[in-house]
Amino acid sequence: MSKLNLRERLDDFWVYPKLSNSRHRRSFEDSFFNFVQEPTSNAPLNLYIHVPFCDSACSFCPYYKLGVNKFRDFNAEYLDAVVKEIEMYAATPYFQQHKIASVHFGGGNPFMMSLKDYERLIGTIHKHFKVEINDNWSSEGTINSVKSVDYMKGLLSLGINRVSFGIQTFNEDVRRKTRIKTSIDQIYSGIDKLKTAGMDYCIDMMYNLPDQSIETMISDLEKVTELDPYHIDMYNLAVFPNTKLDKQIKNKKYEISPSQENQLMMFKIGHQWLMDNGYKQIITSTYSRRQQEPHIGDLLYLTNNNVLGIGASSRGYVDGHVYKNVCNLDTYITEVSEGRFPADLAYKSTLAEHHDRKMVFFPITMKIRREDIPDYERFAPKLETVVELGLAEWVEDELRLTEQGLIYSGNISAYLMNETEWTAYIKSFFTSLKEKTNFYNEDYMGINFVPERQLQQANS
Repeated sequence: MSKLNLRERLDDFWVYPKLSNSRHRRSFEDSFFNFVQEPTSNAPLNLYIHVPFCDSACSFCPYYKLGVNKFRDFNAEYLDAVVKEIEMYAATPYFQQHKIASVHFGGGNPFMMSLKDYERLIGTIHKHFKVEINDNWSSEGTINSVKSVDYMKGLLSLGINRVSFGIQTFNEDVRRKTRIKTSIDQIYSGIDKLKTAGMDYCIDMMYNLPDQSIETMISDLEKVTELDPYHIDMYNLAVFPNTKLDKQIKNKKYEISPSQENQLMMFKIGHQWLMDNGYKQIITSTYSRRQQEPHIGDLLYLTNNNVLGIGASSRGYVDGHVYKNVCNLDTYITEVSEGRFPADLAYKSTLAEHHDRKMVFFPITMKIRREDIPDYERFAPKLETVVELGLAEWVEDELRLTEQGLIYSGNISAYLMNETEWTAYIKSFFTSLKEKTNFYNEDYMGINFVPERQLQQANS
């Protein structure tokens, strides 16, 4: 972006570069993945496994997910494909040298899996990769799917020592309007099981939700603090165009609609409340009374290291090779079963673009050392502007976001993108508007109405 725009507060950019159907479509038979046949260094690697099955349909969720019936019919077949995809990567000279530094199961709702499912996947990872992990095995899930104390103890015995789940809000009316399935009783029951099992847990909360007042948000923070999570992630509601939620907001279905004004006010008030109540800000969205630094998985990712994405819709970034697996269950299973890497979008970044990625992510970590800024002379003019506007300051040899900069961390990231990538990002946004798809994956997750053929494809 050529100018630093502060007219609207932007969300943090956790995906960069963003692959799009119009620019990065590939054939499953092309040569993109030939790079894995060459040995490389033993740099640390994050491993992400996507489990798309979910028993909920929250209106704000953009991720690739499939319902309970699909889980019953295809879970075993899907796990076979995930195991084979892991084995395919692990068998290559490239990944035989890499060491796994963190593993995260995301979704969807991985808690729908049995302990035997987890055991199979974790056993496959240990069998085929060099694993150097202490406390960095984690899994997402829904709190209503915490089956029992024994289930959580089983996850602990397999090496998973931290779980995360979304509460978003405790307000029953707001939960109903955003189609959050879990009841308040289920939240407290699930957390009791986690505590009894000795499992650390992290909780996602949201602000700027439909009909969520300032008072409601403060009440939410008070209640989540009583639960004593390992950390709290506090996210602004991201409303994706064309979704049912987007249409309801535009049609003024709510007394308090999500807005820029509410977002800005709620972030400031929520941030200050957390800081006043003993929390430390770890990264822009994460607050904790116990955790002191970002977990190694977040830290590696946000400092431009590698992540190997496994499973339908997973994203990967490996030494500048960017890919996204297909958002289609049948296609994913077919391609893997026939021995092909299942990414339908891919791109090889230049060295300059690789450096851009590091700078786009740095505002999320809130700081960067001078010596860690790649190609400093190229970024210096923009960094000087950020400092002049009071959004960051140099503290000895470290550039740190100011209180004002924390508010506009997403804007700073956008400003540090190269102009070509920012233009492509905006073009992808308007293409999704035109084609009535969900911008996040350019698919039909959360769309109110789509043609029958497209709906069948989306749910495959």
